[in-house]
Amino acid sequence: MRLTVTDVSVRYRRRVAVDHVSWSLGPGFHALLGPNGAGKSSLLTTVATIRRPTSGTVELDGLRGDRIRTRLGYCPQENLRKSRFTVREHLAYMCWLHRIPSPDQSGEISRILDVVDLDARADDRVGSLSGGMRRRLGIGSALVGSPNLLVLDEPSAGLDVAQRAELASVLGQVSRDAITIVSTHIVEDIIDIAETVTIMDSGHFITDESFSSFTVSRDLDAVRSKYLAMVSR
Repeated sequence: MRLTVTDVSVRYRRRVAVDHVSWSLGPGFHALLGPNGAGKSSLLTTVATIRRPTSGTVELDGLRGDRIRTRLGYCPQENLRKSRFTVREHLAYMCWLHRIPSPDQSGEISRILDVVDLDARADDRVGSLSGGMRRRLGIGSALVGSPNLLVLDEPSAGLDVAQRAELASVLGQVSRDAITIVSTHIVEDIIDIAETVTIMDSGHFITDESFSSFTVSRDLDAVRSKYLAMVSR
């Protein structure tokens, strides 16, 4: 299983958000770091087939466009919108989108509710949930169907410290079998489990390497210092 991004650019009229980026990722936890405005979200919406690249290609095992979506889980930077669906109904709809057979949907919904710790709120309307709970439901939505490619844009926004630690644990397990890309500007979110580190700024990759090549230590202060030094050049 391989995600291949080849010479991708994303432009908004005169502004270049992503400038001729190439990337090759296999299963594992891949951290995409960078300051706000670096181009991370533009790149990830392109990888998630939400946005077409201005130039270049995105392939998952040779598949492109809509054919990638059947194997994709995506959580955008924006929080899940309020709706009149209950949490359970929302997840049932996600199961339908992923073409999970009706007899299997109940088990999948129960699995996701357990993963994101929303069992007790399963029959509450999405609109009644706090921002942090809606964030957890958005992450759960991305996990429906055990996707081959999981793309999460700033997934820890709105989560407290304990929830962020639990999210890291869940993603560590998911990344054993899936290509898992997590975008963040918070080094703490990825320090314990990242296998590769890609740092992006001004539409370019500053570095793209294994975590062990990026730094010999997972000491938070050391990693944060190196990251900040790279993006402030």
